[in-house]
Amino acid sequence: MKTVLAKMIFVLIFIFMSPLSLGQGAPSQIDAALLDLSARLGYTVGIGSLSNWRWEQMNFPNDALGCPTATSSGSTAILGYKFRLTHSAIIHDYRVSNDSTLVVYCGEIDMENAAAFSAPASQYSNRLCNDATSDGPYMRSRINVGIEVEVLGAYLNLRGQPSVNAEVLLQIPAGWPVDISAGPDCVDGYVWWLALVNGQTGYIAEAGDGSYLVTPKPPPEMPSRELLNKNLVPYLLEFGTIMGNFQPAHDWSSDTRFLILPGAVGSDGVWVYDVHNPTLAPQILELDDGISALAFRPNYDQFIVGGATGALQLWEIIDSAPLTFSDRLFLNAHAGAVSALAFSPDGERLVSAGAEAYTHVEVNRNWAGIVWDLPTVVQRAILSGHQDLIRAIDYVASEAIIITGGDDTVQRLWFADSGENTSSFDYGAPAVDAAFSPDGALLALALRRDSDNLLIFESAHEAHVASYPAPTSNLTSLSFSPDGSMLVVGAAEGIFSVWDTKTHRLLVTHETDGGIYDVSFSPDGTMIAASTDKRSLILYGVPLGSG
Repeated sequence: MKTVLAKMIFVLIFIFMSPLSLGQGAPSQIDAALLDLSARLGYTVGIGSLSNWRWEQMNFPNDALGCPTATSSGSTAILGYKFRLTHSAIIHDYRVSNDSTLVVYCGEIDMENAAAFSAPASQYSNRLCNDATSDGPYMRSRINVGIEVEVLGAYLNLRGQPSVNAEVLLQIPAGWPVDISAGPDCVDGYVWWLALVNGQTGYIAEAGDGSYLVTPKPPPEMPSRELLNKNLVPYLLEFGTIMGNFQPAHDWSSDTRFLILPGAVGSDGVWVYDVHNPTLAPQILELDDGISALAFRPNYDQFIVGGATGALQLWEIIDSAPLTFSDRLFLNAHAGAVSALAFSPDGERLVSAGAEAYTHVEVNRNWAGIVWDLPTVVQRAILSGHQDLIRAIDYVASEAIIITGGDDTVQRLWFADSGENTSSFDYGAPAVDAAFSPDGALLALALRRDSDNLLIFESAHEAHVASYPAPTSNLTSLSFSPDGSMLVVGAAEGIFSVWDTKTHRLLVTHETDGGIYDVSFSPDGTMIAASTDKRSLILYGVPLGSG
């Protein structure tokens, strides 16, 4: 097992919340830096005096502690910390050894350069293109193969080749349907796609020279909706399909206002939809790291992004026109991609999983989960014991219990406060998803096997209640309705099913164009959302007045 010290960066925190509420989040070595800063300024500076701060634990090569202005005596490697302390609009760069005997002041940091550390990525970075080409880099792609797009502006040229100098075959007016069939080609500074329009095939430019020329076709305006119940669910209608270059996953804000989706390759970032906006036009937070997991924080307009490098970033949606985003927290939490995330129902705790947990706790860190306390930014517990990647996590508040399941076929229940493994059960198949009902009375578990793959338990007693005869074998996701009376289950065969959790009766099944890899009830109970591998999210409901 690789040790934590073998990694240059252990945990990085960058936060803009009130420091008075975060004192427990900093290691004690920050006191040595604050003491030195107080001596330099001639008055006492405490953590409550800082407008914000961040820290890293690092393995420095010598006693200069990585400070470019310090001279080393040639000592051996030293474990220590890097602090950036912002006081009176000045950022002070400190390095402190683990035993606090070495305190190195590296000077002030330019505020403009420091702000760039957490700024969203530039739109000029498209992983579908070769950014090293002389006519790049290229703008990010919001479309992909299989998506229907609309022209932005009066018209767009359909060309015989992917080049600004190629023959114009047709001028596509705004409003015509355009289907993307292949691509992209990145030429002349533009991102090109092979398109079918009005029976003719040619190339269109998606973006270039700082502008987008086409956009995914938006769904029609959604109608007013009934609150879904067991009697209405059989009458579900498709309200509309959201299309874009995103992955088959999504999550909702607690008030059902915001819907988030992780961008796919070429559109690395988070697609944010304001469901109150009838046009359902997205705002895209563009990020440099690929996204492997994401979740909305309950009771906040905030969402956590799990990165392909193992980092966690908490972002807040600023209600403006257009929407903007504020970086609230950064944690380098796991080695490799974050494989699963879950918040406690009150939004105060976060559970994350990945290949290895970065932690001080002396446990087997491989495949371990971390329970984070967000108000204090500390690790409350380490969930150690799995022998392979955790794929499913959920949290029941009433019992402060967490369930984890993954590729090792073992499902485990844990005390959230201590990380104690209260019980383990092996059903001989990897878990693909797990969910507690909102009241914590039931636990649903989806397994990767052909039969007996959808199990229901009384969560408090771990008693097996029912095995639902799922209509398909490749289950991918599940979600309880807000009142816990129904369970929706998605499958890779493109079918979702809705079940009565009291009678365990199948209420309805729906087929979609494309495999379903994430399915959910909206928090207000009026919609079911299904994310497919066709770069689409389909919304279902029952129009108001149908009940």
